[in-house]
Amino acid sequence: MTELMFAMAAGMIVLGATLHSLSYFQQQFMRQQYESAQQQDLRLGLEVLEQELKLARSGSLTTAASDAVEFSANLQGLSTTVTAGASIGQTALSVEDGRGWDDRKTIVACWIERCETLTLARDGQRYQLTVTQPLTGAIPTGAFVFLLNRVRYYSRRDDQGVLRLLRQVDGGASVLVRDIREARFSYWDEYGQAVTQPALVRLVVVEVMLPDRGIRAVREISLRT
Repeated sequence: MTELMFAMAAGMIVLGATLHSLSYFQQQFMRQQYESAQQQDLRLGLEVLEQELKLARSGSLTTAASDAVEFSANLQGLSTTVTAGASIGQTALSVEDGRGWDDRKTIVACWIERCETLTLARDGQRYQLTVTQPLTGAIPTGAFVFLLNRVRYYSRRDDQGVLRLLRQVDGGASVLVRDIREARFSYWDEYGQAVTQPALVRLVVVEVMLPDRGIRAVREISLRT
């Protein structure tokens, strides 16, 4: 009986050690999976940021802070041409194709050396764009019209104090990367000097660091001239 009890005790010890090892390896596996997913989110998030910031022209930045960058860009590449001149007081523009233009979006109409910024009152139609306010100046036939998005990338803590990198387009925000240690933006002019004035920026450097293992990703993005 004594030998049986010793054998059972030894078996319980072995079983406990085995379960402990399984639990440890499971935790390690889950941690590795989380870190891998986070690194993937970081890579994809910075790819989106880089692609969109490359659409911005020099002079289009409105915010150049260490924790945020804001700029204007035509993310969808939507553009069209005015097919019939619009007079002062009109709210409708006749265009080649207005489909896919969402209401409340900002549009810009340019001709010769002048541009007019307008806001859509409703979704674009096949041959028409409708704006919220009557025109204060005539827009001629052949004027080039394009969409202009307001884009903002910034870091902010959530209610639990977790730092995140976020993307905001025309007011709608989404999380790109969760649980980061730091996100820092720096700005450089055409001479390679650090600047803080948005109008002087020609190059944006983005640095994001993850909390584990000190993983750090850097992107250098030149603005269009």
